[in-house]
Amino acid sequence: MWKGSSKIISIFLSAVLIFLLSGCSKDDKVEIPASSVQVIDGDTIKVRMKGKEDTVRFLLVDAPETHNDRLGKQPLGDEAKEFTEQMIKHAKKIELEKDQSTRDNYGRFLAYVYADGKSVQEELLKNGFARVAYVYKPNTKYAKEYEEFEQQARNKKVGIWQWDGYVRKDGFHPEATRNVFAASKNSDVYHPADCYVVKDIKPDNLIYFYSEASAKASGRHRSDVKGCWAH
Repeated sequence: MWKGSSKIISIFLSAVLIFLLSGCSKDDKVEIPASSVQVIDGDTIKVRMKGKEDTVRFLLVDAPETHNDRLGKQPLGDEAKEFTEQMIKHAKKIELEKDQSTRDNYGRFLAYVYADGKSVQEELLKNGFARVAYVYKPNTKYAKEYEEFEQQARNKKVGIWQWDGYVRKDGFHPEATRNVFAASKNSDVYHPADCYVVKDIKPDNLIYFYSEASAKASGRHRSDVKGCWAH
């Protein structure tokens, strides 16, 4: 195969998306086949069109990570992904709307995403599965509205807002969570989420429990790791 073909494919698909979106008025959206969408995590999807694949990053929001080489998996990351999956899965129509810039520093296409006319970003914020973040000019079209939805979730202390200090300006801080427990899918024990051994669990195997009762209900018992339990 021709060297660099994958990069050329990405550039080509980018050109296709930009072409489709650039002809729209500011209130228009471009529809994409729902079957072409794969959810990566709460704020990121992959779109496949005419055999080409591209990554789409949701504008102005940040959901907890499910896979990240540096940050690992974060509390409520799986739930945020599941929330987005359900919106995408049950929608008959998926639409993308661009702002001013079309790509971020990682080459991902930037868009506002809609499922049957509902803003996925708004729903994530309302339900506490994302925070407002990465608000950089000129991509600030819905920043004010999003901040209002975020504040509603903060007032209700739902989702990521149930733990004081979990959400900060620089991202999510699992060490601030309370009554959160972690385990490996392959283990019969659980640990406090801030226990030092948790960082050694592979992200694909890491699961969180949001009460000790739910951890016990999974059939697991407390680990005997010294220094991790207060009592």
